[in-house]
Amino acid sequence: MEKVNYPRNDTYILIPAYKPDHLMIELLVNLKSEGFDAVVVNDGSGEQFADVFKEAEKYAIVLDQNPNRGKGAALRLGFSYVNLHPEGHNYVITCDADGQHAVSDIIRVNDKLHETDCVVLGSRKFDKSVPKRSRNGNFMSRLCRTYLTKEYIQDDQCGLRGFPIKDVFNITALQGDHYEYEMNVICNLQIKRLKFEEVQIETIYLDNNKSSHFKPSLDTFRIQRTIWSYAITPLTCALLSIGMLTVLTLIWPNVGLYTYMFLGLAYLFYYQVFIGVTAFMWPTKKMGRRTLIEGCYFTIKTLLIFVISTVLYELLKPYVPIAMPIAYTIALLMSFLINFPLAYLVWKIKNRYVAKHNKE
Repeated sequence: MEKVNYPRNDTYILIPAYKPDHLMIELLVNLKSEGFDAVVVNDGSGEQFADVFKEAEKYAIVLDQNPNRGKGAALRLGFSYVNLHPEGHNYVITCDADGQHAVSDIIRVNDKLHETDCVVLGSRKFDKSVPKRSRNGNFMSRLCRTYLTKEYIQDDQCGLRGFPIKDVFNITALQGDHYEYEMNVICNLQIKRLKFEEVQIETIYLDNNKSSHFKPSLDTFRIQRTIWSYAITPLTCALLSIGMLTVLTLIWPNVGLYTYMFLGLAYLFYYQVFIGVTAFMWPTKKMGRRTLIEGCYFTIKTLLIFVISTVLYELLKPYVPIAMPIAYTIALLMSFLINFPLAYLVWKIKNRYVAKHNKE
């Protein structure tokens, strides 16, 4: 495919900085030479770093956040600024101040932003050269988030991300003052089924990532808490459905399997009608097509749940008085456990298709 030179003067580079060193100045100098406009947020670094930010003012707009509140709060302050002062800018790219993101990768994210006009996520490879705490932390967040959102992302903690400024207003309202804010943004994108693209970037960890202010125990807890907060609604619905099925079984112990199957098929019919009508009323064909695909996915999954429930019900019926609720609970758990491998398979197929399309 022919290389397209996309503009850079319509993209802000947003850099949250806490106690930065010369690496941030080097980054700003390089960004300026490439034609980008930068916004740096001083996250309460203290007087001893005043000279660094004074130097940064030569190459960027510097915002002060006092006292120190965390990376998430710094990002929200920066997003608020670019949202209120677009001044000919259409996009904003976030990156770290500690040299982890190469300017060449920032340019690649910028190109993908202009090409797709959607959210772009930097994606690193986590091989053995990556510090163990970063590799393990990313794996755990990737695993848990995929189970809950049913959509796989190779790197959900990378700080290099691009956003159309028109979409920034929606993420400034999200909660989180520390690293969990970035996870909140990812989960919010996936829950709302908003389109995003991934760009493979270089994996850079300087001096075993000693300059990072990430607190392994505390920040991992905050990230996991953010991820599992999105499980409250589906978990409540699952518990309610199991409870209702248990009550029905206790009230009408002689209700046969066919009654349950009829209720399941009636539910599927209602769901398909709802999805079909919604898809045809959708504003664009692309969004309607995505809605139909989502509907087919959940239909297949629901059928799988009822098939597994039916088989388990027949196996447990001679031994357990409330066989149907137990069978249904096991089926729900099994359907949850296939989320990760299924999402990963879809991600691999998508990437293979994109790679083939790019070659052509």
